[in-house]
Amino acid sequence: MPGLQLLDSAYAVQGIRLGAAEGSVPWLRPTTNGIGKRWRTTHLYTAQADTLTLARQRVRDVTFWFRGGRYIGAVYMLAKEQKSRAVREQLTRRYGAPRTGQEPNTWYWLGRSTYILYEDASSGPGTIVHVASLDMLNEQVFETTVRREARAALGWQPDSLGMPRQFDSPADKKK
Repeated sequence: MPGLQLLDSAYAVQGIRLGAAEGSVPWLRPTTNGIGKRWRTTHLYTAQADTLTLARQRVRDVTFWFRGGRYIGAVYMLAKEQKSRAVREQLTRRYGAPRTGQEPNTWYWLGRSTYILYEDASSGPGTIVHVASLDMLNEQVFETTVRREARAALGWQPDSLGMPRQFDSPADKKK
């Protein structure tokens, strides 16, 4: 999407350059990771959320994701009582009209190397916003509209770092 050129060129989420080395951001604190193969290569961090904002809305919680020792993006949680639609409106003003995701009340913006996924979970814990490099798509354990479009339009392919391959390669099909 042309509007995401700004995010693609900035290569920064919450002031951290995408691809920054794990451990290079002193204000991040490690948080609980899961168990299993995936969590050997993916590590989660948090920060003091009381001063963090997204589109001028206070963030209830934010998780910073590092995969293979590199920063891949952040997942923001906004409380459901907040005016989370103001976040989507500001993202639309800044990056252009979003595309509709496969789940109800989800929208996304896809750039050359980054994406934003907005999930308005008004019936759940709140709104979730992913702002990340395409490497974060590896963390989605099922096929999504964003992944499908990244594969078709950008040639993005999931890797097997930390989890079993999710899709056969062309070489596997020849066997």
